[in-house]
Amino acid sequence: MSQHMFKDLSAYPWTKNFTSNFIGIKSELNAIINLPLRELNENTWAGERPNYLDTSFHKNQAWKTYTFRFFGIDHVPNCKSCPLIYNLIQDIPDLVTVEFSMLEPDTHILPHRGYTDLVLRSHLGLIVPEGDLGLRVGDETRKWAEGEMIMFNDAAEHEAWNKTNERRVVLMMDFVNPDCGMTGKEVAQKIISETTDSHVLNIAPREHWLNWIEEGQFPLEV
Repeated sequence: MSQHMFKDLSAYPWTKNFTSNFIGIKSELNAIINLPLRELNENTWAGERPNYLDTSFHKNQAWKTYTFRFFGIDHVPNCKSCPLIYNLIQDIPDLVTVEFSMLEPDTHILPHRGYTDLVLRSHLGLIVPEGDLGLRVGDETRKWAEGEMIMFNDAAEHEAWNKTNERRVVLMMDFVNPDCGMTGKEVAQKIISETTDSHVLNIAPREHWLNWIEEGQFPLEV
């Protein structure tokens, strides 16, 4: 069962664009890592899914993301703040979602499944402390390493934990599974059209999401 959960990166040569730019990517992370949570139309981190978490940290901030692209929709202020990353993602067709993902100390993202097997997920390790942390997908567990990428099937049950005393940060990317024969835009439209995820639908109605996918960026005014 486990052999198909994590993917062989050699089948996806575009991943080298990110591992070879690790130093520049981490530099851009360090420049924005301590930004406070602000309005979503500004360059900002956003708290992620407190109902997924077991943590001693504040649940609304224990897992945060700094989004560059979400369902094919660019977050312009964040993209402008990290021009290297923005330029890299322009060169990769069908990247559906790209964001920094920060897991605070003593935080566990409980077992869950992603939206669809039409996408695969990759993590580029940026800040990976020593100690008890890891990612389980199906029945296989791996640890991140700084400057290295892992790829897995997000639709499989998975969980992640950081039981160290330091933050863990990765660059998280979802891209179209090449076996599905769809474009990134088509995959994003399908997910939004079918989802019942209250986290997404509480941010905006379905029709707004579909309009943003069509426009390719989030509105700059709220």
